[in-house]
Amino acid sequence: MQGINTEIIKVSWRCPSNIAIVKYWGKKEHQLPCNPSVSMTLTNAFTEIDMQLSEKKSKEEIVLNYFFEGKKNELFEQRLLKYLISLKAGLPFLGDWNLTIHSKNSFPHSAGIASSASAFGALALCLSDLSYNYFQEKKEGDFLQNASRLARLGSGSACRSVYPGFVLWGDNKDFPGSSDEFAIPISGIHQNFKDLQDALLIIEKEPKKVSSSAGHALMKDHPFANNRFAQANQRASRMLKVLSTGDWEEFIYIAESEALTLHAMMLTSKDYYLLMKPGTLMAIEKITNFRNDTKIPVCFTLDAGPNLHVLYPASDKHTVNEFLKNNLRDCVKEIIFDKSGKGPEKIKS
Repeated sequence: MQGINTEIIKVSWRCPSNIAIVKYWGKKEHQLPCNPSVSMTLTNAFTEIDMQLSEKKSKEEIVLNYFFEGKKNELFEQRLLKYLISLKAGLPFLGDWNLTIHSKNSFPHSAGIASSASAFGALALCLSDLSYNYFQEKKEGDFLQNASRLARLGSGSACRSVYPGFVLWGDNKDFPGSSDEFAIPISGIHQNFKDLQDALLIIEKEPKKVSSSAGHALMKDHPFANNRFAQANQRASRMLKVLSTGDWEEFIYIAESEALTLHAMMLTSKDYYLLMKPGTLMAIEKITNFRNDTKIPVCFTLDAGPNLHVLYPASDKHTVNEFLKNNLRDCVKEIIFDKSGKGPEKIKS
């Protein structure tokens, strides 16, 4: 076993966040999705986790110390501890060592980027690394599939972040090998969607008002839930075809309709949430007008919040970036430029 003869084991991983194009909204027990989703892994928005294991005398309870950007973070530590305890049966080494985790993000917490996706993705990669390369525990599937499965148990969308490019999570009849338990990478991407750019427009810097768990819970008794899940299944299949054919018109339609449908589901829930702001609507109008005027294939998507992701090809990067910087000052507080990424990376100590 690699590294077990020492008193300290260290592993470090960097994992990017992702943006869903076909949205996951509504979940079952064990973090299983009610519908499949299709996402794009980012490049510049990532979490780095350094995980250190040191020997301890007691081999029962998990002992964890968690630091975020150099400072003790007891609130998230409790969430991580609960997560690790849930994994202990499958990863028994967790009870044999003192665990110290240092985490940092490349983006501001209030940016509206899915920090739990990148955080649990990085943590799951560390755990999978330890499991495969240090403790040699037998697991189903390959390394990344195991990491995806572990990440899902911490944060559903995190399971997509362990792969590069475009990713599918959720059982879909048109994609053999797809599963609710882990995500899989999508191959055969058309040149139109390679190196896709993503500009995040920060409309509001406040932390999001609705937790992901609370948002997903809205779908349990939602009057349109079954129709929405069926729609998402169909759109996932359509998006898989679009990504292989390079159909920009269909990509734009699905991406924008999915974003607006997500917010429509929140608005039509029993305990509804209005998360878009006036600046969100103003930016959407300006982006669609720009697309109509220039014929450049640029579109938007939204997560469960007011901030926009603007998607466009690398060939139009300069024109779109200049438009965003010069024409959205009255409704956007900050722009973070990103693009489709190559996936996670192990950090050498």
